[in-house]
Amino acid sequence: MKSFHIITFGCQMNEHDSERMTGILEERGCLSTSDAAQADMIIFNTCSIREKAEQKFYSELGRLKDLKIAHPGLKIAVAGCIAQQEGSQILSRAPYVDLIFGPSDIGRLSNLVDRNQARTAPLVDITGDPGYHHKQIPATRVDKLKAWVSIMYGCDNFCTYCVVPYLRGRERSRCPGDIVAEVRGLAEKGFKEVTLLGQNVNSYGKGLEERTDFPGLLKLLNDVHGIERIRFMTSHPRDLSDRLIAALRDLPKVCEALHLPVQSGSDAVLSSMNRRYTRDGYLDRIKKLRTAVPDLALTTDIIVGFPGETQQDFEMTMQLLEEVRYDGIFAFKYSKRPGTAALTLTDHLSEDIKEKRLDRVLTLQKEISRQINKEQIGTVKEILLDGISKKGGKLAGRTRGNKTVNVEAPASLIGSLARVTITSAGLSSLTGQLCE
Repeated sequence: MKSFHIITFGCQMNEHDSERMTGILEERGCLSTSDAAQADMIIFNTCSIREKAEQKFYSELGRLKDLKIAHPGLKIAVAGCIAQQEGSQILSRAPYVDLIFGPSDIGRLSNLVDRNQARTAPLVDITGDPGYHHKQIPATRVDKLKAWVSIMYGCDNFCTYCVVPYLRGRERSRCPGDIVAEVRGLAEKGFKEVTLLGQNVNSYGKGLEERTDFPGLLKLLNDVHGIERIRFMTSHPRDLSDRLIAALRDLPKVCEALHLPVQSGSDAVLSSMNRRYTRDGYLDRIKKLRTAVPDLALTTDIIVGFPGETQQDFEMTMQLLEEVRYDGIFAFKYSKRPGTAALTLTDHLSEDIKEKRLDRVLTLQKEISRQINKEQIGTVKEILLDGISKKGGKLAGRTRGNKTVNVEAPASLIGSLARVTITSAGLSSLTGQLCE
């Protein structure tokens, strides 16, 4: 095998998993190609969190059937959550797939490729690697300034709509020393920003011999020379501690940005989701956060149309959006996922109701986001300039609150921090002018 092509679906964790697969294959001497038709192996790194992502994967996989017929030597692999969930059942829909492996098997990818090449039948290996979180796995980073760093894997929360604990396993935290060493290595290569990844970073530290919690890890990373900014996601509201709020306030490299998924504004729906916090408890945490960090940028996740969600429940979510005033949201219709407890709930809503509720949520949030962005006009923000703006003729960067800013500046400033006065605002980005 000389070349490969990876197609990635899903979240930042999947994107980082693809960076690792690329690193492993490049260590073998293989080359990554952007043209699937020129690759010796095509890998689908899949997501099964939502039905739409799964449908898109199977559609893309179906398109490769003719390519496989035309090039019999082509190897097709399926990785990620759908691979873990479906296993050999994928072959009943696509018998031309050669290799299937799960998220915790990535560290064994080179061995799996060798085993697959030595046989004519498809290889399905989703047994997982219990020591995966201790392994030092190479990664070929897509970005040269900002890097994702996994600090833990799996989840212990078992929200009734979510498949993650079943597919990615229970929580396993990486050793703090390994994380610090990885971030130091990134700083030495010129990276300026890291985003720490985990299904629930707030519970980092469970089961570690070294007694380090998440705020303690942030303190260790704050001391790494060369790294200018630290971000993290995702945080479960139930585990948002006062120590973490203090870390957001006191550690200069930890950015004033927090993604705190609320999912619903109704206690009845939150209970049915097994979220283990209440509306009032969530709002109390928001109040503490904004008292400690007044300029905190908040984002969240919303699920509309969860089984049993009444019109009153939905209106409570709308009221919460107006009360909290998030900088941005990720909103989705409830999606039935195999193996989740929510499938057994009664009163599943129609697609029409879910679609209308989603539209109302998005319409409201667009207005809130537009208002918040307009309030930035005239303020001075620190921007990490990271590339050419998609609008052309300008550079683009992000504030500490993770807002995109387009600014007239020489390309020589890419990779540096700059102070910018915000001059105008749109729905998804700001425009600024370099300060003297």
